[in-house]
Amino acid sequence: MLLLLVHTSSAVYINFENCLSPVIINSASDTQPLLQFQPEYVWASFNSTAPSHTVNITVYGNITGIATNESIPPSTDPQWNNPNETLGKILEADPDNNKLSTFFARFNVLKYTPYEAPASSFCDNTIHQQCPLIPAFDLEGNKTDPANPGRPAFTIQHDMYSSFRFTTLNAILRVTSGNARNSPLACVSADLTPDLGASLSGILGYLPLVVLILVAVATAAAAIISPWGSTDIFRFTTNYGRDADLLRLVTPGFGDCLQYIQFIVLAASLSLNYPGFFQPVASQVSWAALMFNESFVSHGSGTQSIVDGLYVVNGTYGLDRMSQLVGMQENEDMWAGMMIWLLVIIAAVVTLIQIGFILRWGYRQISNTQQEDLRAKNLPFSVGNAIRIVFNYFLLPIVALSMYQLVIADRSPKATVGLAVVLLFLLVLFAAFLLWLIATTRNRSTLFDDLPTVLLYGPLYNTYSDNAATFALVPVMLTFVRGIAIGAVQPSGIAQLVLLAICEVITILTLNAFRPFHSPTSMNAFHTFFAVIRLVTILLSVAFLPSLGVDDAPRGWVGYVILLLHAIVLVFGFFLNACQTLIEVIARLAGAGGEEGLGGGAARGGLVKVCFEQ
Repeated sequence: MLLLLVHTSSAVYINFENCLSPVIINSASDTQPLLQFQPEYVWASFNSTAPSHTVNITVYGNITGIATNESIPPSTDPQWNNPNETLGKILEADPDNNKLSTFFARFNVLKYTPYEAPASSFCDNTIHQQCPLIPAFDLEGNKTDPANPGRPAFTIQHDMYSSFRFTTLNAILRVTSGNARNSPLACVSADLTPDLGASLSGILGYLPLVVLILVAVATAAAAIISPWGSTDIFRFTTNYGRDADLLRLVTPGFGDCLQYIQFIVLAASLSLNYPGFFQPVASQVSWAALMFNESFVSHGSGTQSIVDGLYVVNGTYGLDRMSQLVGMQENEDMWAGMMIWLLVIIAAVVTLIQIGFILRWGYRQISNTQQEDLRAKNLPFSVGNAIRIVFNYFLLPIVALSMYQLVIADRSPKATVGLAVVLLFLLVLFAAFLLWLIATTRNRSTLFDDLPTVLLYGPLYNTYSDNAATFALVPVMLTFVRGIAIGAVQPSGIAQLVLLAICEVITILTLNAFRPFHSPTSMNAFHTFFAVIRLVTILLSVAFLPSLGVDDAPRGWVGYVILLLHAIVLVFGFFLNACQTLIEVIARLAGAGGEEGLGGGAARGGLVKVCFEQ
C-alpha cells in the first residue's frame, strides 16, 4: 500500500474539517478522552493532465484518547512500544469482536457520488506506522513538517477518469473501530477544486470581455452613424442634445456593462464560505476591477493558486483569497495595482485626447478652415473623460479596494494607506461638490446645453431627463456604500450582505419612484432588472454564511444558480441588446424605417415598431 502514495512534497496542503461528533472531538481536552485520530494536516494532489486524473489524499495527525475506562500511560511507558499492549492504540482488529478497524472513502460532486471506495482495512491505508498505531510523542527531525516520518497518517488514491472542471470534489474519509459499537475513530471532510484548465479559464475570462467590447461598439455606432447620431466627438461622447431615440440606442452602455462585471468579481470577494469552484470562476473577470497578477508593493513573483492540479488559497478575508486567485503576492498589492492601472488608463486617454487636439489644430492650419477655439474645449473634455473613467467606470473597485486598504493597514506600507485615505477624501469632496453644483444651478439648460459644462460633468447625468439631474448622486452614493460593504466590512460577511441588499432595495425603490430616465430608453426597466438580479444573488449568498453551516451540495447548487443569473444578465441584458442596436443601426443605414413627417428624417421609435406601423 505504500506504493500507492504520491510523494507528499509534490502535493498541497488544503483546508479540511474534522467531521467527528463534537462529543468525541471535545473529549480530547477531558481527563478521559475518547480514542480518536486527530487530523492536523491534509495534503492532496489531482492529476489534471493524465487521462486517469488520479486523486491522492493523505491525512496527517496524531492518536489521542483511550477506548476503555483505564488511565492513559505516560509517554515514557514501555508499553507503547509493545505491540501486544493495546491501551490507547488504534488496532488492526478488535480482540473481543474480531472485526477490523475499517476505512471508508467517498467523493461527492453536489449530490452525485462519482466514487465510493469499498470498505477496507484501515491498517492497509496507513503510512509511517504499522498497526497498532500509537501517538507521536516526540517527533525527530523537522517537527513542523506534516510529512514527518514519525507522524501517524493514512492515505487514499484513485483514478477518477474525469477532469471535474467547474466543480468541487467533496472527499469524506472515515475510520471506524472494529468493536461492537463500530466507534468512530476519524472523520475528515475536504473540498478539492480541480484546475479549470486554460481553455475553460479563457472562455470564462474572455467571453464577458467580448460582450463588453460588443456593447462599446454598438454604443459608438449608434452615437455616430445612427440617424440621430453625430460625427462630432464632443457631441457623441457626451450625449449632447439627448435625443430620445439616440438615448434608446446607446443605453444600457459600456459603463453599465463594466459595472455589472465588476459586481460579479467583487461580490465573489466577500468573507463567505463559497463553494470551491465559485471564486476561481469569478476571478477570471478580475480584469474588470483592475486586478491583475502584478505585485507592485511586495515586489514578489506572485502567488500560484494552482498547485498539483488543485486550487489552493488561504486567507482571512474574501478579498485575501481573491487576490491569491488573481496571482498577487500579498493582499496589500491590490490597491496599489488598481491605482497604477487606473492612472495608466487615465494617462492614455488624456494623451490620446491631446494628440487628437493637435491633429485637429494641424488640419485646420493646413486646410485654412475657420478657426475654432479648441482651448475652450480641451480642458473640459480632458478632465471630463477623467471624471467619466473614475465615476462612471471604476468607482466601485476604487472605493472597495481603498476601504480594504484601511482594513489591512497594519500589514501595509504607511504610504499606500495614506494615499488611500487621501483618495477617498477627494472622491467624497467631489461628490459633495457635484451635489452642490446640480442643486444650486437654477437654470437647468446650463447643465444640459452649455457645451463646456456638458463636456466636464455631462457623462454623470446626461442620460437622465431634465428634471432628474440630481438623481446622478443616488448611484454615486450607493456605489460608495457598496464599496464600503465590500472593502471596509470584510471582517463580517453577514454585515456585507445586509449592506449590499439594502443598496439594491434602495436602487429599486428610487428608480421606480423618480423614474429618472426617458421613457423611450427603457432604462428604468433595465436598471430595475439589474438591481433585482443583484438583490437575488445577494440573498442567495446567505447560504454561504459560515455560521449557518450549510452542506456542500446545497451551497454548490446555489453557486451555480448565482453564476447562471449573472450569465443571463450578460446575455439578455447586454449581448442581445447590443446585437439589436447594431442591427437597427445597420438597417436604418440601408433605408429601413422610412421617413416621418413633412420634414423627412428617420421615423421615430424602435425599428420593429416602425415596421409594424408601416
